Amino acid sequence: MRIMKNKYDVIIIGAGPGGLACAEELKNSALSVLLLEKNNTIGPKVCAGGLTRLDAGFNLPKGKSREFKTQHIFVNGKEHNLQLAYPLKTISRTKLGQFQLKKLQGAKNIDIQTNTAVLEIKADRIITQDGIIDFNYLVGADGSNSLVRKYLKLPSSQNMGLYYDLDLLSNKFEWHINTKAWGSAYLWVFPHLDHTNIGFHFNPKLISAASAKKILDQFLRDNNYVFRKENFRSAPLNYNYQGFSFGSVFLVGDAAGLVSKATGEGITMALISGKEIAHKLLNPQYSVTELHNVIKIMQRHTKMIDRFDRHPRLQSTFFWLFLKMMKSQRFQEYFGN
Repeated sequence: MRIMKNKYDVIIIGAGPGGLACAEELKNSALSVLLLEKNNTIGPKVCAGGLTRLDAGFNLPKGKSREFKTQHIFVNGKEHNLQLAYPLKTISRTKLGQFQLKKLQGAKNIDIQTNTAVLEIKADRIITQDGIIDFNYLVGADGSNSLVRKYLKLPSSQNMGLYYDLDLLSNKFEWHINTKAWGSAYLWVFPHLDHTNIGFHFNPKLISAASAKKILDQFLRDNNYVFRKENFRSAPLNYNYQGFSFGSVFLVGDAAGLVSKATGEGITMALISGKEIAHKLLNPQYSVTELHNVIKIMQRHTKMIDRFDRHPRLQSTFFWLFLKMMKSQRFQEYFGN
């Protein structure tokens, strides 16, 4: 950490996967970069920690993540096994953040400042608790409740994720769907290296947060899981993509609305958008093809869930059809895995 200057070519707000990926691509370039994080430590965040095949180019740390090709999907109580061509992965956000941070060591053009909140954004400067800093370009990588997004006056639409971290170790990657009771919402069981993450993903317009927590708690009790209230977490997930480039301001990951409305996945999209926007900053003619491909996948997810929610009587049929199609590797790739 260095003393902040009064002006930078690029200021990145938020040192999550997207902000760190953006900074990594700008490392040792001709651009001066300030990476700002409001928390004391880079890495920890409320997140289930799931990733798809789209993260393949990021070389996640070996020994710090788990992979699962077999998915156990429970539809209205009946179990089905789905084999994926590319495994789903789980990783702790703390381990991922520290892994990415280590890659920035020795970068002479990047200053990293933690425990610094941004209070206000202007056209060419930000106001922080530690002073005013000018910029040429601003990258908002500050999550679902992004201050940068609010500055741009962009609307947000948010699903919610509730979960508990459990001490037990599991080897079974599970998805639980109850179309009659929950509609498009689902329960998950994600095994990590040193714990298991069990949660519920839902649309708060269709299921209240209080009802969602009751569903999650009852599932844990019914399956004899031991859980503690101090290990309960919740977070919003912004899926309302409105663009990523706004003049000298760019949005990354959750801040851009690059979260799957269907699954809640956001880490992979944050990594890709952070990297692609950095390339765009270095070369304005860069085509961001990889980012556009991710956007298409996210839009497919949104259209699918919107159709699903519009036809509650057909939800079971829709899901059975989707499950059948997911047995095809081609459709898995089309859907983003």
